[in-house]
Amino acid sequence: MARGEVEFGIDLSASSDPDLQFTPLMDDPFVLACRRDHPLAATGGPIRRSELEGHRLITVGRTSGNRTLLDAALARSNLRLQWFYEVTHLSTSLGLVEAGLGVSVLPRLATPQDDHPHLTTRPLMEPEVSRSIGVVRRRQSRLSPTAGHFLEMLPGEWRKAQAGAPASPSPDARRLRPSPERDAAG
Repeated sequence: MARGEVEFGIDLSASSDPDLQFTPLMDDPFVLACRRDHPLAATGGPIRRSELEGHRLITVGRTSGNRTLLDAALARSNLRLQWFYEVTHLSTSLGLVEAGLGVSVLPRLATPQDDHPHLTTRPLMEPEVSRSIGVVRRRQSRLSPTAGHFLEMLPGEWRKAQAGAPASPSPDARRLRPSPERDAAG
C-alpha cells in the first residue's frame, strides 16, 4: 500500500503510518464460540467474563492483531483470561471448539454466519470488545475512476450484505468518494 502498488485495501483498524488514511466500514464485535451442546450455549444470552472461568479457553497467538485487541480491552478492565490452548489461526480455534476441546473468544465475522450444525456464538459483555474494519488508502493518492466508483458503492453494499436489506450510502461513503477533478485526472 505505502509503496503505491495498490490504490486501496480493506483492513483492520488504522495504521500508524501518517501517509495512510483509514475510513471505517463496520465494527466487528468479539463473541464466544462454543458447541451447541456446551453449557455456555444454553444461556442463550450474553456471556460475562466471569462465566468463562473453569472452561478451557482457546485463543490465537500473541502476535495476532485480534489477540492484541482482546488483551488490551481486558487490561483496560483489569481482567484476565486463562488460556488453555493457543493456536496460530482463527480457523484452527474453531476446529478445536467443534471438536469439543474448549470455547473461543473471536471476532463474529470469523465465525460461521449460517446455521452451523455444531457451533453457536454468544455475545460477550464485560468487557465488550470489537475490531474496526475499513478502507485504507494513501492520503495524497488519486484514485482511478474504477476504484473511485467501487469505493463510492462499497459502504452501502457492505451494510446491505450485513443487514440483508437495501442500503443507502453512509456519511463515511462521502469521504471515500473521489472528487470530480480526481475522476477527470484518473
